[in-house]
Parts: sequence; structure tokens; C-alpha cells
Amino acid sequence: MAENAFTSPEPDERKSPESDSTSPDLSSPASVPTSRPGDLHIRQASVAAGHIGELNLLQETRKRDVLEGVERDRQQILDQPFILSGRWKEAWEQAINGETRLLRPRIVLVVAPRSFGSTTFALQLLARHTEADTTLVKLDADWNAPSRGRLPVDHRHAYQVDLKDTRTDLLSADFLDSLTRHAEALASARSFLVMTVAKELWPDHYLRPRGDVMVVRLDEPPQSELVIEEHLEHHGHSQLVPHVQSLDEAVVSLHGLNAVEAVRAAVTAMAVWEEHYSRPELPPAAARTAGQERPSGFAERLTAALSDWRQRLDGLFGEATATYDGRSASLTLEDRCLLLALAVRQSAPMTEVAATAGSLRSLLAVPDGDKPAAEALVQSVFAGRGLRRRIHDVGARVNTHDSVVFDQPAYGRAVLTYVWDNYEVMRGPLLVWLTQPGDATVSAQPMVGALADLVLRHGNADHLDTLGNIACAKNPVLLGAVLLRAVGDEHAGRAAWATLYRWAGQQEYTRTVVDTCRSVLLDETAGPSAAKMALVRLRRIARKSDDPTTRLRVLSVLKELVSRPARTVMLVAEVAAWQASKVSVRSGSLAFLALMEKEHTKVPWLMSEEAAGIDVDRALRDLLGDAATAQEVIPRLTKWIGSYATDAVGYERLRDRLVDILRGNGLFQAYWAFMRALADAPVTVEGVDVAEDFHRHLVDPRLRSVFALETGSA
Repeated sequence: MAENAFTSPEPDERKSPESDSTSPDLSSPASVPTSRPGDLHIRQASVAAGHIGELNLLQETRKRDVLEGVERDRQQILDQPFILSGRWKEAWEQAINGETRLLRPRIVLVVAPRSFGSTTFALQLLARHTEADTTLVKLDADWNAPSRGRLPVDHRHAYQVDLKDTRTDLLSADFLDSLTRHAEALASARSFLVMTVAKELWPDHYLRPRGDVMVVRLDEPPQSELVIEEHLEHHGHSQLVPHVQSLDEAVVSLHGLNAVEAVRAAVTAMAVWEEHYSRPELPPAAARTAGQERPSGFAERLTAALSDWRQRLDGLFGEATATYDGRSASLTLEDRCLLLALAVRQSAPMTEVAATAGSLRSLLAVPDGDKPAAEALVQSVFAGRGLRRRIHDVGARVNTHDSVVFDQPAYGRAVLTYVWDNYEVMRGPLLVWLTQPGDATVSAQPMVGALADLVLRHGNADHLDTLGNIACAKNPVLLGAVLLRAVGDEHAGRAAWATLYRWAGQQEYTRTVVDTCRSVLLDETAGPSAAKMALVRLRRIARKSDDPTTRLRVLSVLKELVSRPARTVMLVAEVAAWQASKVSVRSGSLAFLALMEKEHTKVPWLMSEEAAGIDVDRALRDLLGDAATAQEVIPRLTKWIGSYATDAVGYERLRDRLVDILRGNGLFQAYWAFMRALADAPVTVEGVDVAEDFHRHLVDPRLRSVFALETGSA
């Protein structure tokens, strides 16, 4: 009965869905629409029913818990360096209609070993051989197992998804059989799906040929030399091509690299070029004074950077054997720790290098009988060579200022990856060692770079999870820095984003996920794809976490975005998606609360024309009608009112709007909470008490004695 004290609310206005434009862009590579079985073209009334049925199917699909994804810009994909040769070209032609040059099957499964470039192959296939008005979407495979019901079907969409996680992407015979039915749904929607499958996930499967589902295999990567040259030319370093071609093949072998290794070789060559020609060479006297050597020639530096150093490292990490001068070619345990410390720190003060090496040796120390580990370590170290001699023996030296000079970044990376690849038992200790909280005065960047190189080396998320288990509690800042580096990696970035998506559903990782996504969203150079993926993960945290502190942390990030126009657009889209029932109220409401902080001159920004696309009245009614969100909205409403108390016209306009909203059914409790909050609001410029003014406009005069303002309770 209490709600009847207020005027009846007006019905909500519902916006009609936007029309779907399907006009082809004839300037694009595959822009000519073609007819094929299953395509729907509304040319006469007799087929209108079929189109309505298609729309109903798509609407039902959107309501399911389907995989989320990020739209990819077709032209950006086409502009990326790409080589089509050998086995790639054969597999490519299998999937293309020879006459139309459009993708022939609705579903293509690309089976390839990791790091062969299958994702690049898939995205290029869709970008070059689907119609120009088809939306390209990169999906996140967030599932416990592949399921046809989780695959989206929208009109004129081309989806790409990677299946490479051995824990969640294992393919079942039932799933593969269901792809035929999914292909039919895609055909009705004039859409496509390309799935890349890691070779180890396809050991015993056989998918018999069928019209709209095809399996292609990439048994070899594209020719590595061509990939390197293409990337060098694409990035404006064509002058490097002859230098790379002239390298000594006996020392540097670029033939047979997989796609990821080839791209990294190109990036390394460009980095060496920039480093070599940006370094001022010291005169000989100054060089001797500083204890530094003149930079070697570019050819020598490039050879050192692209060499894998395996022959030399096989000796250093081999069995202890005496050489002609009586020394052992193999390093002792202490010297191996020292070399690893140099590999991470490079040139640094000798005390810092010694401490870093000592911490690793302590992790590996085994007590000698009844002696404590520390005592056994002290005796073994003191019985050996001194630190300066050991530094010299592992390839570095100490200058007159007791600083270690080890300007060999490529060699350092080779040492780390050699140990990582050849000593599996060392992977855990290495991660523990590299994540130890250190002196605040010591830069963490060397550790970040080393960790990123190691955990992303094999292109999967397994080692990211191991790193997360180790560093989540003891060094979350360092973990976040590694994840930020990982999501920006050209090849392993997708695995890193997938890891963050899983972590977003686990409370212990929420700080790391929020911090990483915040860094991406506040980075002006981050592209729309990365920003969308960051927002999706914040949305997932908002939906999954019940922790109030975590919710406030997410809201704090969203509030930082409202001052950035491009990010404000994303928040508006988030609220619109909530109101279209495409995302949960938890994430949509946070975006709305953040936008309530955005300022405007005449009215609150959300009530201005700039907020078109958001039904503000409906959103406020929904949030005020829920006790959990009402307590978040009401302080912001009172802040609005306080900010317009000195503007008589603005105050009246805002009051009338809010009065209309508060008349909604089910808002009686919210009304009294709002009245209590208004008790602290300033009086208007005309001396009007705000709480009394709202009470007078909201409550029927005949019931004001029953619902007196001073009762302050429901």
C-alpha cells in the first residue's frame, strides 16, 4: 500500500533494435555478395518468414551463455606482414572456392603445432576471403570443455577461436559431431568459424569430409627466411635484409625456425640496429677510464644476438672435464648461479650481482649431513675462487668502480632459456628466485623481462599459472608487470589474455587482473582490441566476485576512464549492453556508477545529449529498486543535487527528473533512504530545504501526515 502514496510511474520506453545494414564495400578484397545454400536473401514476401525465423534464432543465441570476443578490424589484419608459401598455400587453397575466392566451408579446423602461426593463418583467411560487410570477431575460449552451445551465431559474423589449452580445450567426439549442426546455423546467419587446434589436442580424431566442415593441417611453418624479410620490410628496416642474408650460417641458422621464432629473430635484428646506431662510442682513453669496451661492429653484434649459443653452453653446462690448460670447461654450481645472475642483471654493481647469485644458490642448497644449509654454503664458497675471478671466468669483468661489465643481452637471454629448456627441475626454483621481493632501490625491470621471456617461451599459459601460484601473494606488483608485458606480446598475448580471463573468476587473482587491465585501459597507445579485452575481464570480476573491496577496486578503475573520451564510449556501450540484457547487472551498474561521476555544465552528464544510448531513468529505477545497489546510487544522487543547489533552474530541472523516477513501483524503501541522505544536503540558493522540497513533490498532500518526513523510517 505504501507505494500508492506516490504518483503512478509512466511506462518505460523501449528502443527498437538497430537495423542491420548489409551493403557490400566493393573496395575490399572479397566484397561481392554471392549466393550459396543456406544464405537468406529477402527478395519477396514468401521468404520473409524465413528471415524472421533467422532473427529469432539469433536472438535466442544471444540469450545463451555464449563465448565473448573482440571485434577485429579487417584492414588492420590485412596490413600485417604475411607470407603464404609451401604447405600454407596448399592448405589455404583447400578452403577457398576457386570461382568466388570466398571461404568455401562454414567451419574450418586448422590443426598445427604450437608457434607455427596458425592464428595468423586463420585471421588472414577470414579477412581476405569473407565478404567485406562480415564482422570479424576473435573469441575467448572461456569454457571447461568445448561445447557447441557456447559458440555464438550472429548475422554476418566470422569468428576465430584458438583451442590450445590442454586442460580446457580437449576435443570430444560428440563436440566434433555437433559441428555439422552448428555449420547449418552459421549458414542460416551467413557466418563462419575458424578454429585453430594445437596438434597435441588432435591425436586420435578423424573427421570425415563433410560439406560445410573442413579440417586443414599445417605440417610446417612458413619459410622462416621469408618471414624475417617480410617483417623487416614491413617495419621500415629493409636495409637490414642484406645484413641478415650475409650472416655466417655456421654460427647463425635462420633456416627451419617456426613462425614465432622467425618473427622474434626479425624483432631482435631491429633492436640490435637501433641499439648499435643510437649508442655514442667513447674515445679509447675514456673507455679505459670507465672500464668499458668500445661497441663491437654491427655485424658482430647482430651475429651475437641471433646466435643460439648452444655449442658454448653445452660445454659450460656439461660434465666436468679438464681442458688443455688444466681448467674445467664446465661451470661449478656457484658459477652457474653467478652466470644466471649476470644473465638477468647484465651490468650492475658487483655487490648486487653477488647477492642475486647468492639468493639462487641458497634456494638450491642441500644441508651437508648435520650442518645447517647456510654453514655448508659458506664453507663451499670460501673454499673456492674469489668473486672477481669467478666473474671473469663466466665471461664478464669488473671495472675500477667495482661494477660488473657484462654487456651481452643476447647471450644472457640464451643462458636463461638454455637452463629453462634443459633443466626442467630448475623452472620452479628460477621462478621463485626471480619473484623474490628485493631492495626497493633496485629496478625490477630485469626481472620482469626475464620472467616474461621464460614463461612465454613455449607459447602456452601453463607457466603463467605456475608463476601466478608463486607470485600472487608475495609479489603481486611484479606479477602484474609480467602480465602487462605478456598481453602485449605479439604471439603469446592471446594465451596471456586467456589466463587473465580465468583468473578474473578467482578471488586471489583479482588484484593482479584489475591492475593489469587498468594499465591497458589507461594506456593511450593501447588499441581498441586490447581495451575491449581488458574491459571484458573487469566485467567478469564484477560478475563473479562478491567481495565489496574488489567491487570498489573495479569501480575505481572505471571512474578513471570517464575523463577519456574513447573510454567513455566503452562505458556507455557497457551500460547499453546491460540494458539489452547482454551483460550482468553487476558489471553494467558499475559502468553506470562511474559515468555518474562525469561532470557537465548544465545537467549531470548522464542526463545530457552526450549520453544518448542510455536509458537513465530506467537504470536509476533498476538500481534504486535493489537494496544492494541503492546504497551505491543514493550518495551519487545527493552529490548531483548538492552540485546544482546554487543553480535554481538546474536544481528544478534535476528535481523534477528525479521525482519522476522515484515514483516508480517498488521504490518506497529507496525513497526513505534517499530522504535520510538529503538531510545533509545544502539548502538551495533560494533557501529551500532540499529534503522537504523532494518530500513535498513526491508525497500526496493527503498522506503527508501519515508519511511525515521527520519519521525517517519505513
